[in-house]
Amino acid sequence: MSATVWFNGELATGSLAVDPGDRGLLLGDGIFETLAVFAGKPVWLAEHLERMIEAAKTLGIPADRGNIEAAIGETLRATPHHHGILRITLTRGAGIRGLAADGSTPSLLVTLAPWIKGMLFAPAKLVTSTIRRNETSPASGLKTLSYIDNILAAREAAAARCDDALLLNTKSQVAATTIANVFLLKNGRLATPPLSAGILPGIARRKLLTLTQAEERALVRAELREADALFLTNSLRLVRPVHALDGAELRHDDAALTRYFELLCAAVVAETGFDPRQADAL
Repeated sequence: MSATVWFNGELATGSLAVDPGDRGLLLGDGIFETLAVFAGKPVWLAEHLERMIEAAKTLGIPADRGNIEAAIGETLRATPHHHGILRITLTRGAGIRGLAADGSTPSLLVTLAPWIKGMLFAPAKLVTSTIRRNETSPASGLKTLSYIDNILAAREAAAARCDDALLLNTKSQVAATTIANVFLLKNGRLATPPLSAGILPGIARRKLLTLTQAEERALVRAELREADALFLTNSLRLVRPVHALDGAELRHDDAALTRYFELLCAAVVAETGFDPRQADAL
């Protein structure tokens, strides 16, 4: 099944008419959010919109939360998918030439694609990217459309026959992967890199921090190799166990990993009334 698309005020039935001067298209001048939808209900929508509005303020892009919520509602009502992947994209819109120029009217794109079976709790192999995360850049903590570093790192991972790439920052500390936050378990203690490491403040990461006694601290790659369990979090996969790093097999405490996965599944059930594992099993 194809995605349901809403763009700048209406549902799209064919190709989109995008302004050739749109700064999102030309310069990556925009932001986005991606989240799961189960039983027709977006998961952690309030938190995702809060993060998007804050990012828009940081970048100086006008963002009307009411308009975004209305567009999401129209998209959900028009879709045949009970479960899916919702993406919200906001650009500065078209503007005159010049990096500091404002846009005329922001462009808003909302898409809802069908759920991809098999995503939840699927193990991953990682390779360390040659690309470093710039923890001094404001963009490191924002979901901007300027994703080229992540794309290049993901292509490195694909070339190495791995599922994702581990990104270190300029201090050689563990930051994140191209699409997820990192958690490490050692001797019963759970840790994850702090925001100052140059990471996105992930929504699933925040949920797990509130549900556990995880510590936010600087991590180095050598610690990952010695972990009792290493896993990734994001809003679609929830918890993804890491079984290998740079070709070396890692220990994975299956009981602990399952416990963290179940904590986030329970948080989804509390919000939507639906267990995401049922969608993944369809």
